[in-house]
Amino acid sequence: MYKYSLDRSSRKYICPQCGKKTFVRYVNNESNDYLEENIGRCDRESKCKYHCRPNGNQPIVNIDNLQIFEPEPTFLNFDVVNQSLKNEQHNNFILYLEKHFSRCQIDEAIKKYFIGNSDHWHGATIFWQIDENNNVRTGKVMLYDTYTGKRVKKPFPHINWIHRVYRIKDFVLQQCLFGIHNLNKYGKGDTICIVESGKTAVIMSIVCPHYLWLATGSKSNFKEKLLKPLKDYNVIVYPDKSEFEDWNRKIQYLNKKGYNFRCSKFLEDKGEAEGADLVDLILLEE
Repeated sequence: MYKYSLDRSSRKYICPQCGKKTFVRYVNNESNDYLEENIGRCDRESKCKYHCRPNGNQPIVNIDNLQIFEPEPTFLNFDVVNQSLKNEQHNNFILYLEKHFSRCQIDEAIKKYFIGNSDHWHGATIFWQIDENNNVRTGKVMLYDTYTGKRVKKPFPHINWIHRVYRIKDFVLQQCLFGIHNLNKYGKGDTICIVESGKTAVIMSIVCPHYLWLATGSKSNFKEKLLKPLKDYNVIVYPDKSEFEDWNRKIQYLNKKGYNFRCSKFLEDKGEAEGADLVDLILLEE
């Protein structure tokens, strides 16, 4: 345990560099106080990249009877997931899928990933994070353009957490991989594929249904804490364009600890723009 660490709660602040409410501050683990307002990291890893680390961050040692307790995650009732499956005719992401795939394929994807609907914004989608034990960790609410399938970012990024939408007090967020509740349907010899975006995982599950497609939800979520359930599986990772070096470096570390991960360089060899993913390439080639 280090003296300072990034805040593990769901609180976000205004980034001093980009001005977005995506800034995570550092906490003093001995006093539980925040450090200076500019000490922290912006979650916009590709666009902003602001990260101001605290000076003198050292492991806490020589503390008698030190016990470290990680707070238990808050779980949501599965009823909220089932309730969200209604009124899909207003879901922009589903309407976008209808332009590329059959109704049967879409229904199977909805059932497999519990693709939810939200009136937080008209036409919004909920990507539920349900862990391998079928616990509902949270849901990410996102709004897509019906015609392009891209996230709506103007006049502001339309992305939120369902526990914030519901205003649940003292919610302890501990994320899991999107789609990992399907893991028990696959054997150790099956191939598991990981991408960043929940949207990409859903679409790739239709394009290549013989694999289980999971998503980290963000670049920074490609970390061992979320990947532990996959230690005994064969895993292929597809990072977004320009993220290969970072994810492959983490894979080399994980494989030394007994994981069996392989990082695909598929997108790096294509002429796509920085940040492009598999869907950008596959749907373009239809």
